[in-house]
Amino acid sequence: MTFVEKMQQIDRKQEIIQTTWDYMKKHGLMNSSVGTLCKETGLAQSSLYHWFSNKEDVWISAGKYGLAKVVTKLFDYTFSHTDDIAGFFIGFLDEVDKYKDELRLAIQITTSPLFGERMREKSRSFRIFYQQYADKLMEKFGVSEVQANVFIYSVIAIVMDYVIWDDKDLAQMLLDNLHKRVTKAI
Repeated sequence: MTFVEKMQQIDRKQEIIQTTWDYMKKHGLMNSSVGTLCKETGLAQSSLYHWFSNKEDVWISAGKYGLAKVVTKLFDYTFSHTDDIAGFFIGFLDEVDKYKDELRLAIQITTSPLFGERMREKSRSFRIFYQQYADKLMEKFGVSEVQANVFIYSVIAIVMDYVIWDDKDLAQMLLDNLHKRVTKAI
């Protein structure tokens, strides 16, 4: 197989994963089925199982793709505000709002009794993003690794709480409190 053929295969698999993620966003995890996915998107089941070992692999691959997409967007926003901490805290929930449905779906997959363990296992690679941001915080603000990680995981907890409970006032209050603590630390 040539390099071009391999790249085309990778592109096709990625296209299927993206299509599956979009389908799952529309239907939710509990209402998703391979049969309906194939019917609505025009994918053939045989083609789907050429790329994935089973139904679980299809949903988890799509979930990891979707979560990576959102995590990348939120970290891009976060990295772009390292020189504007106040702006980060003011606009962060508006940025999260853009991806709330996708985050809800990722949380459903990650906490699912059927898919959760494998999804969490596949998503451990996101800790690389967290470490990169922690390194940037340590370098920029002279904070310890523990302080940087406490900040990162506090923001993640606030985002998850906001996405699940949809209480923007509470989430903003928590972010404002975190902002006060951060400005004291630096």
